[in-house]
Order: sequence, then structure tokens, then C-alpha cells
Amino acid sequence: MAAPSNGPMRHIVVHYHLFKNAGTTIDTVLQNHFGDACGAVEGAHPWETLTPADIADYARAHPDLRAISSHQARLPVPEAADMAFHPVLFLRHPIDRVGSVYEFERLQPPDSPSLGARIAREQDFAAYVRWRLTPGNGAVIRDFQTTHLSAREADMRTARATPTDLAQACARLDALPFFGLVERFGASLDRLRTWLSPYIGSLPGQYTVENSSEGRKAALDERLRDIETALGRELYDRLQEENALDLRLYEHALRRFQHG
Repeated sequence: MAAPSNGPMRHIVVHYHLFKNAGTTIDTVLQNHFGDACGAVEGAHPWETLTPADIADYARAHPDLRAISSHQARLPVPEAADMAFHPVLFLRHPIDRVGSVYEFERLQPPDSPSLGARIAREQDFAAYVRWRLTPGNGAVIRDFQTTHLSAREADMRTARATPTDLAQACARLDALPFFGLVERFGASLDRLRTWLSPYIGSLPGQYTVENSSEGRKAALDERLRDIETALGRELYDRLQEENALDLRLYEHALRRFQHG
């Protein structure tokens, strides 16, 4: 690693881009503000994770960057003598997120190398959920957000969250200077702009929702009812059980968000 410089503190936004948590919309907001000073970094394989040191090394190797986005970056926030990292992270209701994951994968091009995309194209929603919940098919719809925030697991193909991970995830969420909720996106973006403005100036107030799933209901409770109808009671109950930790994490985040 290169030695820290003695110049002024460099402020860098780190977007922890959780899959299907409005991350592409946030990336677009950052790109509209920073332009070519936005970068992205991932591991060599889609199931890998990146440590805080990996993010700090990437930032130091790209001195012109003011924002970094990564699906695989994990908390805690990097620390460096010459760089201040400002974390941006959004959470989402975990059951609603499953519907969005399916729609996204179903609409991937036929030549996509993703096995999940192929299963989603070939199977209905219920069959896709059963496949995803089968051991060995990853953590994409199984306590994914708890696994991500706790950062204990390094391989997302076999990751399984535990109650200890939930405690770690809640503690890390509580330590963040900002987090947003997809279901409160407008209010979240307002808070983000206010918090970041002393460090990077004012982010654009206008945004376009990217990668949204057409045909899904506007209200969360309606979307959850549609998911339950599509899955049936037994599979819906199983999906809730497999996301019990994420549901508790979301409830914790919602309480914190509502209290400002």
C-alpha cells in the first residue's frame, strides 16, 4: 500500500450497494454529481466479499475518485489518515425485496451467465423461491441484509446468518451516520443530501428510479399480499422463516428511521 499523503483530507462516498435495494438509483445520483470521479470495485467472483482494507486500497490506487460503489464491500467503514469515507447504505423490507429480485433476474438477457437468471426465466415465482431456498443456492433471498451488514461470512454461496450476526448488523447500523430505507426513498435522499453536503456539496434533489419492476403495486402491503398469493401460504411462511433475522433487522431500522 502506498504511504498516506500529507495533503488535505480527501472525502470519499462509499456506496454499499445491496442487490435490489435501490442501489442503481443511488449510483445514478452520485454519477450525476461526481461524473467521472465515480468508481466501482468488485471481487473476481460474484460470491466474494471485499474488506474495508480492500476499499481503502482501491481508493488510494485511484486518487481522483470521490465516490466508490460496490456490491461486495462490507462494513465496517474503512479508516485512513488521509481519507474520510462516508458510507451510504439502504435497507428494504426483505419479503418485498424477494419479489424484486425475481423480477430483475427474470428480465436478464438470455445470454446472461447467471444460473439464477436462467431459473427465473424458466420457472414461475414460487418455483424460483423454492430453488433459491434450497441449500447451496446462495443467500440472495435468505437473511441477505443481515448477512451483508454483519460481514462474518466471506462466501455468499454458503452464507447463513445467525442471531449473533443480527446483533452485529444492528450494532453496525446504529453506528452509521446515515442509512436509508427503500420504502422511504424520498425522505432518505433528503437526509443523505443534508448529511453529505458539508463534505461533497449538494447532491441533486431530483432522481429517476432505475431498475424498477413494472407491474408491481405501489403500496408495500399490497405487494406483500401479491407475494403471498403467488407463493401460497406454506411457501410464504417458509420464506418468512428464512428471513426472520432480516425482518427483525428491518423493524429495528424502521424504528430508528422514524425517530430520526
